[in-house]
Amino acid sequence: MNKYLGLLFFILLAVFLSASASAGNKLNFVFEFEGGKLYRAGAINVPVMKGSFYQMGRQYGGLLKAELAEFYDMAVTGDILGKMKAPYKDVLDASKQALEREPFYVKEWIRGMSETSGLGTDKHIILNEALGILLMGPTGCSGMIAWKDYSKGGSPVVGRNWDLGTMVLIPYQKFLTVNVFNPSGSSHSVADINYIASTMWQSGMNDAGLFYDLQNGSMSDPNAAKNRLNSNCALMSMLLDYGSLEQAEAFFDAVRAEGGLIINVADSKRACSFEWGTFDYRKRIDDEKGILASSNDWLDPTWNVTRALPDGAPAGFTKERRCNLLSQGKKNRGSIDANKMMEIFDKNIPEGGPSFHKDSGLKTYYTIVAVPKDLKIWLNVRDLQGWTEIDLKPFISGNSSMP
Repeated sequence: MNKYLGLLFFILLAVFLSASASAGNKLNFVFEFEGGKLYRAGAINVPVMKGSFYQMGRQYGGLLKAELAEFYDMAVTGDILGKMKAPYKDVLDASKQALEREPFYVKEWIRGMSETSGLGTDKHIILNEALGILLMGPTGCSGMIAWKDYSKGGSPVVGRNWDLGTMVLIPYQKFLTVNVFNPSGSSHSVADINYIASTMWQSGMNDAGLFYDLQNGSMSDPNAAKNRLNSNCALMSMLLDYGSLEQAEAFFDAVRAEGGLIINVADSKRACSFEWGTFDYRKRIDDEKGILASSNDWLDPTWNVTRALPDGAPAGFTKERRCNLLSQGKKNRGSIDANKMMEIFDKNIPEGGPSFHKDSGLKTYYTIVAVPKDLKIWLNVRDLQGWTEIDLKPFISGNSSMP
């Protein structure tokens, strides 16, 4: 009898642990404001908005009022005006100038936020640029996409590290937010993974399953093109307007970046990497049978401006990160699903992975794994919360389906 009681205990324990793990991945409804709804996945805020960008701005300001005030106090009052000793007027003037190169819908979103957050217009204009001001310095990032022969089932599986050469954002990890926009009219719904109130859009996916992530490519194209449309906003506009890889390529063919970038893009069927420069672009895939890996240098052989980069820290381990990812992709050919991609990105560079060790002078801040076909993402936010599944389908598959 004791034997069976012991077995029953372990069965119940396993069920409890499984239920607990699943509960940690569920989005909990917090409250509603003017039709927008705030959910939380553990410590990660997921505001879900709908309507015009002005209306979504009002919803965002009301849903995240406390977080916006805390972010302003930390980032602007504490760091930018305090530790960096930047004069308020100079910061505001520079932020207003930057806003002029952003689309009208961004200005409408900021206008809406400023009416409900309690911060007012000028503070929100500064908040819009605060992340970029804090991050003046080297940035990195790594990405890999597996599909066709390399992924389990053949559809794309995306992995992406957001890396920086500074520790300045460590206190800000609690502000990483999954912002869900359901704009009225003909635009696609979009989920943006970003720090609060910022249009420094780095990674996102729309309701058609079009996903992108951004990596710094200034090692290959160090030019800075002035008076151009903000590249991050241009990428957000791409998600709002387009729904396939072919349409994304038409976007890169027509639009030039402010500075050298590398943009990995996937839809529900295939993927590629766009080496996106101030003067041209190239589309690159490592293996047409379904694998690409990228870090911070351009690889297309037809470029005639790229330069040889050193190994190791002087080049931010860009070669090592990319080569490790490609090696992991080939090693796991045919078996890469979301779980396997998470396992790959959990590996540090000396272990054959792309991630920086927590004691490194370079920092991996968060990792995204995405399956565009299923409209699902998984987030690992270092120093805040481990792998967390967020099923976006109920929130970005159409305005009427928002829970």
